[in-house]
Amino acid sequence: MRTSLFLIPHVLLFFTSLAATNAAEPKPSQKPYFSSGAFMRYVAKLTCKAPSGGKNTLHVRKIKYGMSERKQPLFAYVAHPDEDTGTEIENVYLIAAQHGDEQNSSRALDYFVRELKTTRADYLESRRIIVVPKYNPDGFKKNHRLNAKKVDLNRDFPTSDGEDNPHAVETKAFLKLMKKYPASYIYNFHQPFRVVLYNPEDEEIAKPFALLSDYPMGQDVGYPTPGSLGIYSREKKIPIITVELMRSMRPAMAPFIYEEIRLALFNAAFGCIPKSAQKSHLEKYLAE
Repeated sequence: MRTSLFLIPHVLLFFTSLAATNAAEPKPSQKPYFSSGAFMRYVAKLTCKAPSGGKNTLHVRKIKYGMSERKQPLFAYVAHPDEDTGTEIENVYLIAAQHGDEQNSSRALDYFVRELKTTRADYLESRRIIVVPKYNPDGFKKNHRLNAKKVDLNRDFPTSDGEDNPHAVETKAFLKLMKKYPASYIYNFHQPFRVVLYNPEDEEIAKPFALLSDYPMGQDVGYPTPGSLGIYSREKKIPIITVELMRSMRPAMAPFIYEEIRLALFNAAFGCIPKSAQKSHLEKYLAE
């Protein structure tokens, strides 16, 4: 069995249904498997090199980048290198809850932000991490897929198969945020299919996430998604990985969902896995 430091519980598969309501089941193209020893070696391979000095933790700024239709603030958490290293900065976006009823996607990123704040600053040298845990706060408050004006925020991007211009203020605000911090990579978290979805050109980016989370990989969610962030990003040549988390929306399941993807999240954000991220806090979160 794998060490308790990693706690990637296969038993969680018991809670995942076989098909989504009113939606086609995506067809995973690959299922990565690791033995316990191979998994530990893979984590070791991806572990960040030991920092050269200081013990300062990351400065994570909470910024308001807009307002929702119901005038709720749109927040992002931004972590960036403390010093100018002279290298080009890559902007990595982690976003969740575009659909307000996919609430454990948001809770998982909330746990990630908590741990991000305790991570050593010198692990982050050439990346800016931008986390948007609650993209659709109005829908989240009502536990509703759409925003307050009944717009599907993941069908509102200007794409060749969608609208020419976005309708929702949330979409417009996010595009302004991406103009300020041009995206190098985007990880978009949804529910409930439990699969890592990727475009063929982004397979090498998707593989580590799938291997570290023990999620299958796929290229098709099973139905058209015109005007989605995925299509917008591909047309803009921005690598994007859509991670469909497991089905359960119960708040009590959020720590387990986060635990499944924790190492994958840190590797996606940092490009490696900080030592501190390898310690699980599952028991602490369950006790809260």
